[in-house]
Amino acid sequence: MLEHTLYGLLNSIRNGELVLPAMQRPFVWKEDRLYRLMDSLLRGFPIGAVMLWKTTTAQRYRIFPQDIDDTVDQIFTFETSSLNSNKYLVLDGQQRLTGLYCMFMGTYNNKILHLDILSGDSEDKDPGNEYYECRFLTEQEAKDINCKQKNVHFLSVRELLKINPVYAAKDAHDKAKELQLNDEDASKVANVYIRSSNIFGARSLQVITVDEDQQHITPLEEILEIFVRINSGGLVLQKSDLLMSLLDLTWNDIQPKLQGMVKEINKVNLLKITRDDVLKSLLLAEGAETRFDRLVNDRDRVKDLSKKLPLHISGITNSWKMMLCILKDRCKIYSERFLKGGHNSLLPFVIYIHKNPTLSDSEKRKLTFAVYVTLISGIFSGAEARMNSFVRKLIKTSNSTFPLESLLKLVKTKYGFTSLDSLMRYSLDLSLNLAHGGISVDNNPENLQRDHIFPRSKRLAENIPEDKVNHYANFHFLRGVDNLNKSDTEPDIWFKNPGKEIPPYSDADLAERLLTWDDIKPGNFLNMIEKRGQKIRNKACEIFGYTESEINELLK
Repeated sequence: MLEHTLYGLLNSIRNGELVLPAMQRPFVWKEDRLYRLMDSLLRGFPIGAVMLWKTTTAQRYRIFPQDIDDTVDQIFTFETSSLNSNKYLVLDGQQRLTGLYCMFMGTYNNKILHLDILSGDSEDKDPGNEYYECRFLTEQEAKDINCKQKNVHFLSVRELLKINPVYAAKDAHDKAKELQLNDEDASKVANVYIRSSNIFGARSLQVITVDEDQQHITPLEEILEIFVRINSGGLVLQKSDLLMSLLDLTWNDIQPKLQGMVKEINKVNLLKITRDDVLKSLLLAEGAETRFDRLVNDRDRVKDLSKKLPLHISGITNSWKMMLCILKDRCKIYSERFLKGGHNSLLPFVIYIHKNPTLSDSEKRKLTFAVYVTLISGIFSGAEARMNSFVRKLIKTSNSTFPLESLLKLVKTKYGFTSLDSLMRYSLDLSLNLAHGGISVDNNPENLQRDHIFPRSKRLAENIPEDKVNHYANFHFLRGVDNLNKSDTEPDIWFKNPGKEIPPYSDADLAERLLTWDDIKPGNFLNMIEKRGQKIRNKACEIFGYTESEINELLK
C-alpha cells in the first residue's frame, strides 16, 4: 500500500510506482505558485488532495518530470505498464505533485529551491502573504546573495530536509553559532530547521485512492469519466482529454505526435494553434465528427480512428502552416483578437487546403475573401454541427475550387448580408483591421482599444441617426493610454492633444486611419463617414482581390 506521507508519495514517484496517465496535460505552475506551496508546508497548512487510481491492468503512462524548464516546449515520452504491475495513476493533483517533486528532488529552470532560514516572521504581514521566502537559485547565486545582503541567508531545501527532527534544534544552534547570529535571528533559524525537518513525515496531502481494494474494479469508462469531471485547481479537463485517452489505447504515440504537430505548425509564429485544433482537423480529414462528447460514446469508431488518423499527420501539418501563411500574407490578420469565435472558423479552410495542397492565386484570393466572410459573420463560431456539415457536404465533395457561393448563401440566409457595406457593419474590429491593411499600431493589436472618432454623445444630441453615429467609418483603433483622456473631445482638438506627455497624432497616424485633417473639422461628420467609409471598402477590396461591385453581385 502507498505510504501517504509526503516522503512516501515522492519516493513512490521516484521509484516509478506513482505515475501520470497518458491523458494528463503539461505542468503549468510557475515559480510563485511553488513558493506559496512551500510556505504552506512550513506553516503547517493542508495543501489539498490528490486522487489516485490503483490498477494492475496494462495502461499508457509517463513518469513525473523531475527537472522543469518552462523555457522549452514539453515533449512527453510514454510507456506501457505490464499486466499485474501495480501502478498508481494520478487522476487529480498532477500539478501539485509535480511541483513538490521538482521542489524537493529536482530543479526549476536548472535551479534548486532555496529557503531563507532567517525568514518566517509574521510581523507586519497579512496571512495571505508568504512568511517564508523561497527562491530557485544556483549554488553561486545563493552564495552571492548571502554575502551581499544583510539579514538573509539562503540554504538549499534539499539540505534542510535531510535534518533529523531529533537533532533539528542542535543543528540550528550550530548554524546560528556559525553565522554569529543574535538570539532573535537564532530563534528564526531554529524555527525553520524544526519545521523543515518535519515536512517529509507530515500527511499534508489528503490521498484518495480509487480501487485500493482490487476486489471491486471500476470500469475503465468510469475511470475516464472521473478524470474528466474532477478539477481541484489544475487545468480543467475536457472531453478532448477523454478522447485522447481512448485513442491512446491503440495509437500509443498520439500525444508526442500531436505535440510535434503543434510545435511545427506554430513555427509560423502567428496564432497559437492548440492540440485540440490539430486533433479536430485530423478528425475532419478522416470524415469524422469533431464534437468530442459524441465521439467518446462510440468506442469502436474511436478504435478505428486511432489507426487512420496518423495517415493525415503530414498533410494536415502542411495545411495548417499554409493556412497561417494565408492569414498573415493575404488576410493581414496578425492577432487572436480577430478570431473571437476561436479557431473552429479556420477548420473548413484547413481541410480544403489538405484536399487541394497546390493553390492557384485565384483560389488564394477566393480563400482570403471567404475567411473574412466567415470571421466577420461568425457563421461557424459556437456552431460546430454547422461547421461539420459544411466540411462534410461541401468541402470534402468539392473538386478543386472552394465553394464560395455556398458559403455566401449560408451567410446571407443566416445574417441577411446584401452588400459589402452591410458585411463591414457587422464586425468593427475586422473592418478596422482592413482599414489599416492589417493593424500595426505598436505591433500589439491585442491591447488596442476601439472608440468613436467623432464623439457619440454629441452626434446623438445633434439628432444624427444612431446607425450613422455607430458606422464603422466613425471608429478607429487607439492605445489605451490615449483613450483615457479622450472623453467627448472633438477630433480636431483631441488628435492634436491626446493627453499629457502623449505626442500629438501625425499626418502619417491619420493617413494610417484613412483620415485627413479636413475630414475631422467641426461640422464635417457626415462627409467624413461617406468618404472614409468608401476608403475602408476600397482597402477591403484591395485585400480581398474583388471589386466592390463584384462583391455586391456575389451577395445579391
